Amino acid sequence: MKFSRWNFALIVLALIAAQPVWAAAKNFYLHNGERVLFYGDSITEQRYYPVAIETYVRTRFPNLKVKFVDSAVGGARVIGNWAVSSEEQSLERDVYPFKPDVITIMLGMNDAEYRPFDQSIFDTYKKGYRYIIQQMQQHLPGVKIVLIEPSPWDDVTQTPSYPHNPTNQSGGYNSTLLHYCKFVRQLGAEHHLMVVDFNTPVVNLLQEANKENHALAQKIIPGRVHPGPSGQMAMAQLLLKAWDAPATVTRVAITAGGKVETSVNTEVSGLAATGQNITWTQKDKALPYPIMTLHSTKWPQFPPDPFGRHRPEIFWKLPPLEGTEINPVAQLVARLMHMYESLDSETLKVTGLKSANYALKIDGNAVGTFSKAQLAQGINLARYDTPMMQQANKVLTLVWHRVDVRFYGWRAIQVPLKIDPAPGTQHNINRMLSNLEQWQNMLVDKAHAAAQPVAHHYELVAQ
Repeated sequence: MKFSRWNFALIVLALIAAQPVWAAAKNFYLHNGERVLFYGDSITEQRYYPVAIETYVRTRFPNLKVKFVDSAVGGARVIGNWAVSSEEQSLERDVYPFKPDVITIMLGMNDAEYRPFDQSIFDTYKKGYRYIIQQMQQHLPGVKIVLIEPSPWDDVTQTPSYPHNPTNQSGGYNSTLLHYCKFVRQLGAEHHLMVVDFNTPVVNLLQEANKENHALAQKIIPGRVHPGPSGQMAMAQLLLKAWDAPATVTRVAITAGGKVETSVNTEVSGLAATGQNITWTQKDKALPYPIMTLHSTKWPQFPPDPFGRHRPEIFWKLPPLEGTEINPVAQLVARLMHMYESLDSETLKVTGLKSANYALKIDGNAVGTFSKAQLAQGINLARYDTPMMQQANKVLTLVWHRVDVRFYGWRAIQVPLKIDPAPGTQHNINRMLSNLEQWQNMLVDKAHAAAQPVAHHYELVAQ
């Protein structure tokens, strides 16, 4: 009986310790086995915010089996895009075959025609958007649809204007887009759908950034329409937080006396204090979220097209993901969006230290030197070059390669060809797309494998 009660107590304690992790996974919007499809225009087709979202999911939930499909076409409107003759054809080619469980939709930038608000144009948008929702729900029973309010035209860092303004009205194009944002909110309420605002928070970001550094602020949405990669990182954060994405990677608090006070989403073992030095081992259940544009200024506004200009196995060699260089635009966006606090909290807290400063090593690699006050308050390891971040960057690279393969099949094969070509042509198309799908599945498997937990040895050495 005593043995049984002791084991029962251990089980209860284990459940209590694991509760934050289980709650985070349970509350997250995406679930095991689901397929997510991103639908939209050229802003989504830039691929930055979809890649950031997929990378977050792969690194924060290494065992969550979710697949992603990118089906955005530049120039798209609710009435279709240049590659099809109707929105129905777009849905038949771009959405239904993938049988998504979750669909995000961002349309509106092109629909308002870059001019002052026009009621007849707006009515076309409303009718077309309602048709899209109706058709998706009819063809995909139970699908979760996430409506995204159009991201802004930059009327903040540049003088407000309309590209097409035949009546010479004052104001700026984002004031037109706000009518479209309001309708998207109404449409979401009508159909009980999630709605995520990409407009107001990004405008707020532009305003805050413009106060600090006008030149850098202009690079958040270069050209006023298409957010740059750092701006799209902010958009990814907005969608992830709407999906209840947890901020915590891991949270560890230990004492210099060798006691583990807090251990969230990780297993701490072998904690030992020898003189002024402390060692322990951690096996985390998640990786930090790599802010992909942070360590290079070479990220272009539009990723290169892979059509013949890159080796087929690696269509685009990503700019550096690690190193001493800091991209000032990404740094500004991350700080103003509180990105680390919101999505990337990997905290280590050590109390009771005697020496003034300590060098932290992980797997023998120097991470940094910190004062005992900094360690007592807690440091965020996601801000440093650690073995965990290096592992996360490998996952990011595999995610991008998967998206490149999808983009190649999408833009080189599916989009340029008719929706219903001759039977022989269709057979060859299907065979090529099947091969590319297998390639994507292989990269997804590699990303899952690359994200699996690895034990790391920590050392705090008194200086």
